[in-house]
Amino acid sequence: MAEVAARHWITRGPDDLLPIPILYNYRHSIELSLKWLIRQAAECAIQGGYAGDEDISSEKLDVRLRTHNIRKLADCLNRYLALLNLPELERRIDPESWSQLAWLDSEDATGETFRYAIVGHGDYRAAARPVQENVNFYEQVNELHKLAHLLCVWGGGGGYASHLSVYADWQSEYLAAMESGT
Repeated sequence: MAEVAARHWITRGPDDLLPIPILYNYRHSIELSLKWLIRQAAECAIQGGYAGDEDISSEKLDVRLRTHNIRKLADCLNRYLALLNLPELERRIDPESWSQLAWLDSEDATGETFRYAIVGHGDYRAAARPVQENVNFYEQVNELHKLAHLLCVWGGGGGYASHLSVYADWQSEYLAAMESGT
């Protein structure tokens, strides 16, 4: 949805009604991708014999992933990637993606700022975006699109989802071969 709206904005010219919904949809897509990647990394760690202090069972993940905070999710993914038998550089989110995740978190840490005009409850209610911020919208959307694509691209595209899928396949094949003694 975010890409469709962004392409509409790019091809038809600026429309002041679209930037916030576009940012929200990219943010939501990235949040869901991070949650899925965390689950995949945890499954690979458990499959690989993880016996650390942190409970990474699916039940605990259900509780841990009840957040909309991008930074917490990115930190969690980094922790879980570090548990895998990967080359050092692949055990964490790359710096460029980390920079975009940090920007996204700084703009909408709770998942409410791009979604609602008013955030908070009771006496703590406030305008979600009290100060207009000027950004190069085209450039920012392009960066978010690249990040969303990198997180969830499948196949040979080199994205995190593809990478973890290949790792899980390799891990399963390796464990099956070890069990069969070949």
